[in-house]
Amino acid sequence: MEFKAESLVTVFFTALIVCFNTLTLLVIVWTESIRNINKIYFASLTVSDLCVGVFITPFAVFSSFSNSWIVNDEKFCHIEAYLLVIFFIAGLYSLAWINVDHYLAIRKPQRHKVAMTTARSLCWIIFVWIGAVSFCSPTLFSFKKQAKYYEEVFLCSIDAGSHKPYFVTAGILVILPAFFALVSTNAYLFTKSFRKKRHMYQTILVDTASRPNNYFMNFIISMIFLIAWIPWFVLQIYGEFIEKISDYPHSVHFYLLWFGIGNSFYKFFVYLLWSRDFRRGLRQLCCHNDCRCPECSVSHSVSLNFGTATGAGK
Repeated sequence: MEFKAESLVTVFFTALIVCFNTLTLLVIVWTESIRNINKIYFASLTVSDLCVGVFITPFAVFSSFSNSWIVNDEKFCHIEAYLLVIFFIAGLYSLAWINVDHYLAIRKPQRHKVAMTTARSLCWIIFVWIGAVSFCSPTLFSFKKQAKYYEEVFLCSIDAGSHKPYFVTAGILVILPAFFALVSTNAYLFTKSFRKKRHMYQTILVDTASRPNNYFMNFIISMIFLIAWIPWFVLQIYGEFIEKISDYPHSVHFYLLWFGIGNSFYKFFVYLLWSRDFRRGLRQLCCHNDCRCPECSVSHSVSLNFGTATGAGK
């Protein structure tokens, strides 16, 4: 057993991912504070981040102390490598669907009520998770040696090997639609049409006045997502097609990947700083057992607040 700076990072990131995403999920499920955000897509994004902190990073904590993969089983390493990819894809598409929901709600409010019902939102998010698993299924369930212990980052990673053409093609087919959805819906934020709609929400549609603000908040989260993961992907592409990166310092591999993994808890600070509804939800959680608190408007009984996919104010 050996303690190092990387060990502290793995412990710190794991704790933050689990704590912050648990709090976010409790705000979504146990309070009525979240308004004008599709709770189903929001919950899916939070669950994908929480799964990283529950099923992925804890193993890196132990591996960082022992300097080896904690389970001497290639199949387990194989599964862990693909689970990280599944959670990444599910989170990316959940983020894209939140943006699509905002885009449709602001540009075509009447159509939004029909297109984004609870049943349809559930169907879309189930499809997202099935698609994420399906992307990995040909190699995930073959249990051939398609993963290796990546000792620089203390995690198992996919070893494409002879399947590199499949991963490149499938990766493009899977990532590009979500990336296109994020770019096209976020671009709408900077148009004259959006500014006119925002004014309409502020002056006429008062009950849903927070919708444009939530839309812009999701733009910030999308940018953070890209900034967090692009350096890691650039490093991998450079290593695969231009020059081997095995001679790069250990810290380069470690901090670039964990900077991307940290995206699983960066969102919490955006919610906290940008969303008044989210802050109110946290206060409701804190005073859940003390009805003297002025913000404590939730019932003492636990209820799942997914009855309306887009939240209150619709």
